[in-house]
Amino acid sequence: MIFHVAAHVTILLIVAFFILFAASRADGFVKLLGTILGVWLLLIAVMIVAGCVTAPMFGGKPFGMDMHAMHGGWMHHDGMHSDAPAPPAKPAAMAPATPAKPTGH
Repeated sequence: MIFHVAAHVTILLIVAFFILFAASRADGFVKLLGTILGVWLLLIAVMIVAGCVTAPMFGGKPFGMDMHAMHGGWMHHDGMHSDAPAPPAKPAAMAPATPAKPTGH
């Protein structure tokens, strides 16, 4: 896990560096947009590192949040079990079929 986090954070920081470098040489709205995007990437990288550093304090969950919606709740970590499945429904009542009338071709 640490290798993957380090790789992702490194890539984010490299991309943020190049975006901030390009924004420093630009003018007007492009400079503003590049600066905002670069700072946003730096913030994401810091949040990833903070989430990984604090995960052991919260039982392996980043910032103590349950992330069951991410994988649909089918993995059942932390001893959680899903509700018992609903009993099967009764079969639908079927009306008797009427015979087809022959056509005179």
